[in-house]
Order: sequence, then structure tokens, then C-alpha cells
Amino acid sequence: MQRPTIGAQKSLQNCWQRKKAVERCDLALAKWMIDACVPFNAVNSVYYQHAIDVVTAVCPGYKGPNLHAIRGYYLAKAVDEVKIYVETYREIWKKTGCTLMADGWTD
Repeated sequence: MQRPTIGAQKSLQNCWQRKKAVERCDLALAKWMIDACVPFNAVNSVYYQHAIDVVTAVCPGYKGPNLHAIRGYYLAKAVDEVKIYVETYREIWKKTGCTLMADGWTD
């Protein structure tokens, strides 16, 4: 039988290092949430894992957007996306007589 190539199987040390790195990352996210008073149920958002996936795909050294970019430019872009989404339903409203409603007083 042929022997597997060197490095084909991860060493036990590599597995422990990865586990420690994941735990450091998880702890950093938890500390940020606690410090910023982000509700813990925010992790149930459909956007939570997507945001993490996108950040990890960028590159090491990525710097997140600042307060002004988020509350200005990116908020406006998010609003535009919602407007486009709602527009797709406006045609249906004419046929069904139904509309969208939102309760701004709940979580």
C-alpha cells in the first residue's frame, strides 16, 4: 500500500491550534456584543452568519466601516434594497388588494 503524502493528515497540534483560534474569534465577537450592548438574540438574525462569511472571505487586516459610513452611506444602500424589494410586491397589490404592514414599536 502506498503511504499517504506528508501533510495529508492534520497533526493533533494543528487541530488544537485551530480550536484555540476559533475560540479566540468567538470570544472576540462575544466581547464586542457585550461591550456594544448588542442583544444576544442578534445571532439569530439571517444576516449574522452571512456577515461573518463575507468578513472572513475578504482578507486579514480588513477594517470595518466607521460610524459615519454605516449610519450614512450603508444605511441609505440598505434602505434602497428594501425599496426595490417592496417594489416587486406593488404590482401584486393591484391584483390582490393586499399591502405590507410593519409594526415599528416591536423588536
